[in-house]
Amino acid sequence: MTDTRARTHPCGFALEPAQGQGLAGGHQPLISRADANAIKGIAILLMFTHHLFALPTLIRPPSSFEPLLAALPLEVYLGRLGKICVAIFLFLSGYGFAQGTARPDIWRRHLDKAGRFLGTYAFYFTVAGLVVLTVSLLSPSDEIPARIARNLGVQGLLTLGKPLVYEWWFAQTYLALILLFPVLARSANRVPWLIGLGLMAFLTGALLDGRQLNPALFSVTNLLIWQLPFTYGLAFAHLERRPRWQEEFGSARLAGGASLALGAGFVLIETTAPKVLAPFLIVACPLALPSLIACGRTPAARASLAWLGQRSLPLWLIHPFLCTYLAQEWIYAGRHSLLILASLLVQTVLLAVALEAARSVLVAHLAKARPRLA
Repeated sequence: MTDTRARTHPCGFALEPAQGQGLAGGHQPLISRADANAIKGIAILLMFTHHLFALPTLIRPPSSFEPLLAALPLEVYLGRLGKICVAIFLFLSGYGFAQGTARPDIWRRHLDKAGRFLGTYAFYFTVAGLVVLTVSLLSPSDEIPARIARNLGVQGLLTLGKPLVYEWWFAQTYLALILLFPVLARSANRVPWLIGLGLMAFLTGALLDGRQLNPALFSVTNLLIWQLPFTYGLAFAHLERRPRWQEEFGSARLAGGASLALGAGFVLIETTAPKVLAPFLIVACPLALPSLIACGRTPAARASLAWLGQRSLPLWLIHPFLCTYLAQEWIYAGRHSLLILASLLVQTVLLAVALEAARSVLVAHLAKARPRLA
């Protein structure tokens, strides 16, 4: 059995081969597989920064952090901006899936993608459940593991209903987008219609979310809201075939202008209406793309960022148990923000490498046992 870890990260980005097939018609994608992995690595760092420094209500005493500059908590602002990481992952997913839309087996391939993702998710759900139950038995007075344990069950294993921990809400939305992609791909040739429908769905989801109208088992509002960056990625995969896009996309002027627009919008929203920052980052996420690609292509950091990006699924699933739920005091023990970030990154990476090795062994044994059972 081939290793599928790189194909089942938080947003499941799998850049389909573009040579001689797919929507791209054999052209060289503007975002290569290496670019995508490096961007995912940046997004993981933004996610960690967001969860460590931008959510003060989740930092329980005696845990705390000291910013690099006491008069200007840059970590908080960078963490607030880091919320864009989810939109970045989704953009890459829509873009990557779109590279193979012309292949006739699109439905089967996306059912396979959904199955791989759900299998990986089930592995980490089971491991997390065992850890939480063990901690609950060893520390019966600790409310946090007991509260998480109440979310264990078949529904959670299938990404239905309440997630095991809040940070895992994305699994349900992503799984739905995998299954819906073959339908969305049929509309991709009409880019203005695709973007228009995506924006309408986004506004509908925002209105429903404001009224807290959601079924118990499935968050329709999350799907309607977060499909927008996914749709952006699908549309971009079509637009990049145009020669003008090929010529202008990599220009420094475009990267600088897009970054300036995103930064100005962030400052304006953060200072006037911080509650709408997340919707702004979702709508404006394509503005981050040119600068992210440029950063990801920096020779000194490219290999390290790509290594992180290839392991973004386990890093996403593991890190909240360390920084928020089960080991927060240990993670924040360094006090200084950079030490805290480094502590979370190193320990999450070590756990991810170990658990992925265990998962690979399990998958190999199941693959060998399948013919015997058949």
